[in-house]
Amino acid sequence: MLKTLSRNNILTGLVWEISGAESQDIGYSRWMSNIRRSHRVYVYSLKDTDGTSELTGYSSKTTPGCESFAVHLRNLYGDGAYYFSTGNNEVYLLMVMDGVIISGSDCVVTEAFFEKFSQSLPDSRYSRLQLIEVTPGQIDVVVESCKASQLVYRKKQRLFWTMVGGGIFILLLASAIFLYSIIAG
Repeated sequence: MLKTLSRNNILTGLVWEISGAESQDIGYSRWMSNIRRSHRVYVYSLKDTDGTSELTGYSSKTTPGCESFAVHLRNLYGDGAYYFSTGNNEVYLLMVMDGVIISGSDCVVTEAFFEKFSQSLPDSRYSRLQLIEVTPGQIDVVVESCKASQLVYRKKQRLFWTMVGGGIFILLLASAIFLYSIIAG
């Protein structure tokens, strides 16, 4: 399933910034400072019943037009501890609680870690999250949602470059007319 996501320019493994990170320890602050410098930032504005909020994620992949799997899964299905097997004794894990993507959870972990996590989930501070296995059908819904967003991105990009080209053409035309009027006298 990760290959399907990758083929469709859908990102996984983002480092999500913790809201209220100013109160974190100095080690976390330094680490996040390095992440901000070395990774591409993706900011998503979300409209909820409480108003508008932002999710900020960082990825080492710098391809423009990519979409975040975590954000689309959050928007489509809401809160939960989502997982699916990636093969090779690994599991993709994503946790969304109160509409916020839990930092450190948009990742691939070993099956042993996932088993311990799923056993300790009822006794943790994330106990109200349901453990939800992501099905291939849900992946397809996310892919279609991402393709729609990417189409909007490409249209905006095409409009921008058309406007730039039109501006350059008008500037060249005005320059040619000006030069002609100077030469013609």
